[in-house]
Amino acid sequence: MAAAHGSTARGRQWATTALALDRRALLQFPRISMPRARSLLGRLAILLLLCGALAASPLRAEKTEALQQDYAPSPAIWRLSDEDTTIYLFGTIHLLPPGFRWRSPQFDAIVEEADELVLESSAEDAAASLAAHESKYDAVGASRVPTSQQLSPAVRGKWRALIESSGAWFEEVDVLPLPLMAMGLGYSSGGEPSLSRPELGVESVLEAEFAAAGKPVGSIEDHGAVLLSLMRIDERGLISELEADLARWGGKSPKGYDGAGAFLYEPETFQMEHDWARGVVGEEFDLGLGHGKLAAAFDNVLLARRNRAWAGWLDARLERPGTVLVAVGAGHFEGPRSVLAMLEARGLMVERIE
Repeated sequence: MAAAHGSTARGRQWATTALALDRRALLQFPRISMPRARSLLGRLAILLLLCGALAASPLRAEKTEALQQDYAPSPAIWRLSDEDTTIYLFGTIHLLPPGFRWRSPQFDAIVEEADELVLESSAEDAAASLAAHESKYDAVGASRVPTSQQLSPAVRGKWRALIESSGAWFEEVDVLPLPLMAMGLGYSSGGEPSLSRPELGVESVLEAEFAAAGKPVGSIEDHGAVLLSLMRIDERGLISELEADLARWGGKSPKGYDGAGAFLYEPETFQMEHDWARGVVGEEFDLGLGHGKLAAAFDNVLLARRNRAWAGWLDARLERPGTVLVAVGAGHFEGPRSVLAMLEARGLMVERIE
């Protein structure tokens, strides 16, 4: 009976954590300056350092010079249309620093022209979806064996040491699914090492503008379902990778593992943001997770599967007249399996207009 009670408590605890996530945290993953470590443990070490006392200021203190823009913003815009429907496609960055300029005259004209805005998930839809999936989050959380119990006795102590070095509560972190831990979901950084803020991100700004203008704001996908897909990623390969990483780690400060400490002190250049604002679109897109099982699982859940579904949504949307601005993460427009490539595979012509 005690075991069953503990299992239910873990499920409820995880559901609470999932529902407390920032609505952008899951969907913004492609196109955020997330830690790029060679190993799963290296990535977790970076994220734990960011969350705890080891990430306190004055890390990354000098940023204003890196934010200077000596160019006129001209981010990429595409158009998908037929005789009575026009869909503008705009790749976004979900968090931006104060004062960063990203709008062009053509983009502002499109905002005026558009009848509606479609995001990955609107604030209202995201909240409703998370609430609707709560029982499923409970079930997944209740059935998950804590990470420490899936590791061998030889490395369990290192796992606890890694988590406790950040000041985090071990029992809370230990129950989180590893895929979500690797994304940093469920945590908040005590040091807040970046100037970028979600309220300054493209979606937040546009959603407020369209709402103020009385124009509808919709969603291209079910936010809660995507989170559930991440929770259901098979963790067995990740546990094996974590086991091997912990065995190699000396068990002292996580700062020394796989460049974790060096990441915290790297200067923040905002190069990604500058490239995006200039309209640079990469021929390849890399989530920054290497080439292991974690990378393959995330690529499928966060990119390939969603891009394919979005292309289908856009194709169907052409059946209804109107002018729509679709603003989703810029990473979805890069690489050989981008939304653009999926649309082309459907025989649809997409024109880049800026």
